[in-house]
Formats: sequence, C-alpha cells, structure tokens
Amino acid sequence: MPILNPDDLRRIGREVFERVGATPKEARTVSDLLVASNLAGHDSHGVVRISQYVSAVARGQIQLGTTVEIERETDATAAVNGHWGFGHVTATEAMHIAIEKARKSAVGIVTVQQCNHIGRLGGYPAIAADENMVGLMCNNGHGADLSMAPWGGLGRVLPANCLAVAVPSDRAFPIALDLTAATAAGGKMRVALARGERVPKDWLIDAEGKPTTNPADYVHGNAALTPFGGHKGYGLAFVFDILSGALSPAGCTRENSPVTGNALFVQAIRIDAFLPIADFKAEVGRFIDYVKSAKTAPGFDDILVPGERSWRTARTREAEGVSIEETTWEQICETAKKFNVTV
Repeated sequence: MPILNPDDLRRIGREVFERVGATPKEARTVSDLLVASNLAGHDSHGVVRISQYVSAVARGQIQLGTTVEIERETDATAAVNGHWGFGHVTATEAMHIAIEKARKSAVGIVTVQQCNHIGRLGGYPAIAADENMVGLMCNNGHGADLSMAPWGGLGRVLPANCLAVAVPSDRAFPIALDLTAATAAGGKMRVALARGERVPKDWLIDAEGKPTTNPADYVHGNAALTPFGGHKGYGLAFVFDILSGALSPAGCTRENSPVTGNALFVQAIRIDAFLPIADFKAEVGRFIDYVKSAKTAPGFDDILVPGERSWRTARTREAEGVSIEETTWEQICETAKKFNVTV
C-alpha cells in the first residue's frame, strides 16, 4: 500500500473539491476532516470518501455553497437546516452553534436535518472539548441508510447509528468515545473488500440470519450488519434514531425514505457552569490514573483510556505517513486526474 504525507492528502482533497465547485471553506473543512479520520485510524471514513463525495456533487445530492439555517431556536436550543450542503460543513457549524448556546446558557442542544453524510462523528465533539466543554453527537440516516438488522430480526432495517463524546482532560488528548451501534461500521466492510480481506463472523448475517465473513455480501449484496452486544447495540441504535430523527423534521428510520443523509443531535455542555475547569480536568486525570493503575491482562502491555489509541495513532501517522489501499489510491488518482489535480 502506498504511504502518503498527510499534508499531500489534505491538498489533494482541497483541490479536488474546489475544482468541482466547492468554496475554499467547504473544501478545506471536508478535506481536513477526512484526513483527520485517516490519522486517527478510521480509514473507512477518510480519503476513501473523496470519489464518493465528488459523485454526490455531480448527482446534485450535495449542494455547493449552501448556508446553514436556524429555523427554530431558544436561548439553549436550535433546530438547524443544512440545505443538503456538505455534511462535514453542516455538522461543524451545528457544533459551533451548540457551543455558542452553551456559552450563554450552560448547555446548548442543536438538531439538524437535510444534512449529507458527515463521516466520522468523533471529529465534531472534539471541537467542544477544545473549548473546555463536553461535546456529544449522535445521528441517524435521515430516515434511510438501512444497513443493520434489529435484535431478533432479519434484513437491513436500521442504520448503524453512532454516538461520539469528547471530554477535556489534563492530558495531551481529550477523553473521546466514538462508536457505532453495529458490531462494526459498514465502512469497515468496504475497507476489507478493498484489501481483499475477510471479516469476523459476528459482523454480518445474510438474509437467512446465517453469519458470513465475505464483505462483498454487504457491499454488493443484502447481508446486514449485526448490532453489537445484541439487544444492547440495538437499543442504543433505537434511542439515537429518536434523538436525531424525531427531534428534527428528518424523522426516524422508515421504509422507502425519499432521501438519505444524516440527521443529528448535537450537544455542548459548559463545564465551568458546574465547577472550575481546572478542578474538572484534575478529577478526570485522577480517574485516568486510577484506571491505568490496574494490573494488565494477559496479552496487553498497557491500559488505554477512550480516545488514547486514536491519539497515539494520529501522532504516528502524522510523522510517518498514512497507508492507503491500492484500490482507494487508484480511485483518488483517477478522480484527481479528471480535475487536473497533481497527486
């Protein structure tokens, strides 16, 4: 697999998106967040999506140059319409709105409709953590994006709805949780297929409920993702769907939804409304030390806290480069060549 400099990947992404008509702000926001996903080790939501988004622009699914509109609001809340612009841009704006609400009211909550795919949710709560706030986000597929079987059922009935949380700490990284209600995200099936790999047998079930390890059965067939922990992942997906869909005009997941994308529930909590930020960070640090003081289990050299592995991976990849699957790199090169972008 080719190893690319992160700055080169950012440049290629920005130039490609600008050549298809995106504003410099849109191109920079999307490209930077895609590369940040690769750096954190979430390749399924990284630059592999460049060609997908270029195609979405060509189809008119992504509307260029749109502005995020606040349709309803109170001092602490807002209902936002992204008007089908780049999802990464809409989600970033929504988190900033939640942060500004929290500055005034201690808590800011924003719901979002008409938002395209936002990629890795973990990129957005970190914006709040950088402002000494707790950030939280969950999503659904704007009524569509059927990919996961319900607990006790068959077929693609639910999206692999996600939750991300970021909490500032006294370390070099925030405590960060980023998970899908599925055993593994659908993007991981695409990465496995590009690498010619099989997936674990508990990730997918076919139309009859039998496990399959072939990612092509998902990407090109009708195999469904499984909810992690059975009823636990299913229950989380259900709640995320309600918070993201029912609280916004996007609605909950349903059959034959006319559109697909993301609907969002976004929250920011101002920590110093509860106690001094230094005291909060110190307590989080004490908690980290306590957990890490446990004896390591066989096969483990260290106990990592949520967000630490991604932070370490990002430091390594920023210095050593990002490995890209041959198939993904070929797609990027083909797209770049089409728009006269140097790779």
